[in-house]
Amino acid sequence: MNASILFRRNAPGVSTCLRRRCLRPAALAAASASGVSTPASGVWTPAFQRTEKRFLSGAALQPKAGPAPEYRRVPFVKEDMEKVMEEVPEFKYYYVGKENTKGNVYEGIPLDQSILEPADLRDYVPPHSNIQYSKLDNGLRIASMDRGGLTASLGLFVHAGTRFEDVTNFGVTHMIQNLAFASTAHLSLLRTVKTIEVLGANAGCVVGREHLVYSAECLRSHMPLLVPMLTGNVLFPRFLPWELKACKEKLIMARKRLEHMPDQMVSELLHTTAWHNNTLGHKLHCTERSLGHYNPDVIRHYMLQHFSPENMVFVGVNVNHDELCTWLMRAFVDYNAIPPSKRTVASPVYTGGDVRLETPSPHAHMAIAFETPGGWNGGDLVAYSVLQTILGGGGAFSTGGPGKGMYTRLYLNVLNQNEWVESAMAFNTQYTDSGIFGLYMLADPTKSANAVKVMAEQFGKMGSVTKEELQRAKNSLKSSIFMNLECRGIVMEDVGRQLLMSNRVISPQEFCTAIDAVTEADIKRVVDAMYKKPPTVVAYGDVSTVPHYEEVRAALRAAGVGK
Repeated sequence: MNASILFRRNAPGVSTCLRRRCLRPAALAAASASGVSTPASGVWTPAFQRTEKRFLSGAALQPKAGPAPEYRRVPFVKEDMEKVMEEVPEFKYYYVGKENTKGNVYEGIPLDQSILEPADLRDYVPPHSNIQYSKLDNGLRIASMDRGGLTASLGLFVHAGTRFEDVTNFGVTHMIQNLAFASTAHLSLLRTVKTIEVLGANAGCVVGREHLVYSAECLRSHMPLLVPMLTGNVLFPRFLPWELKACKEKLIMARKRLEHMPDQMVSELLHTTAWHNNTLGHKLHCTERSLGHYNPDVIRHYMLQHFSPENMVFVGVNVNHDELCTWLMRAFVDYNAIPPSKRTVASPVYTGGDVRLETPSPHAHMAIAFETPGGWNGGDLVAYSVLQTILGGGGAFSTGGPGKGMYTRLYLNVLNQNEWVESAMAFNTQYTDSGIFGLYMLADPTKSANAVKVMAEQFGKMGSVTKEELQRAKNSLKSSIFMNLECRGIVMEDVGRQLLMSNRVISPQEFCTAIDAVTEADIKRVVDAMYKKPPTVVAYGDVSTVPHYEEVRAALRAAGVGK
């Protein structure tokens, strides 16, 4: 493949999302709608364990804030395209109808002989130990670290999500997610997919309530090829009508699949109830009503508002920082960013409340939650994370082997004591300035009243912990942080999310220091603060015998929770 196709300057008449002309009717007519589906993302993946597992270090802890990193300036430089192309890695592109196979380069090498060259063998580098920071002149922040691996993780983080939607564009974030890696001014959808296949790379897009991430994993030598693919999603999407039509069908299918995912449904219901009709309460998934907003004008207008370089962070793991900055500079050099406009970000208003949805399910899914004031930028996230670890939880059937979390409160006092409980766990979901903490239970629907009573009792005992419980939880939490950060993908996401939320990256060692400082009094204090707001109660599945909201509040008051 002539790789210059990845780096062509924008063709005449094709709009770019970072140019003002992208909203002109002529430009919209020349480049309308696109679409490719990527898996929808829920807040808890797997069910109610997002904070505890994958995003533990990046979204659930916050020691005392320090200074923002110092960014090295990366100026834009006009370069000779022929010389630039000499630096692009060569690879054999897939052409339809032609012979595309090639021999195995490792054929004949014995299994006991290493295929790595001595230069490929590097010493272990701890996560977050050598992060380098730079910033393009247009405001795009760049962070990277080289841990010596042969496989790189790349991520383009955009500070946009369902929180920033309004009545004129509900569902647009889910639409943009499904349009990821579709046709751009440089590459068609087919050429994009086949290029990723030939490179042996993985690429995808994940959206949340406060962020959107285009990510890719590839060999570190292929980084120059993946950077323009990632940035192409925000610089020059074409939104072709036939791709838009195919994507619309996928949005409808995704909504139908959601109905068969109880954990995702409970997550959606919790958010829409906890922050009713505002910010964090906006749905992650595109509804049938939202499909009316599904057109190029709405999508481009939303991207113009929120996809400016100042709202973006590009993170690379196992890449050379200077090379990454160079290729990002080349990707953005010919694209004039819109003048930065200070957007208004509404503060979330926690409402609490009650919602229940009857479905043909053999179980009752119930969740009770309270707001955690301050969210990521509050001062108590470490204490809430330790509290979540103390409570723990799991299922009646332990996958992957027995013994995990057996000393947590929900295992000892709920799962081991009540045979009608299929699953019980604590969840802790945090955002920039707010969050929710609560308990989830999957139980026999005929025991719904018992389930509410058991959960109320656990809420009533949260403020009292023993030194043994506290120390065990601290050790478990610290080990989870370091185990998660062994994965380069999680390191990449951790750095990106932290920079978006607070413009600072806190190291695992700083987290551990903050964890060690948590006391029994801190747990009591944050629990008391949490109970000052009304609860959010969600029931899903067989809800025929689930107690009324006022009965739930009465059970909580009887256990010493709230007023």
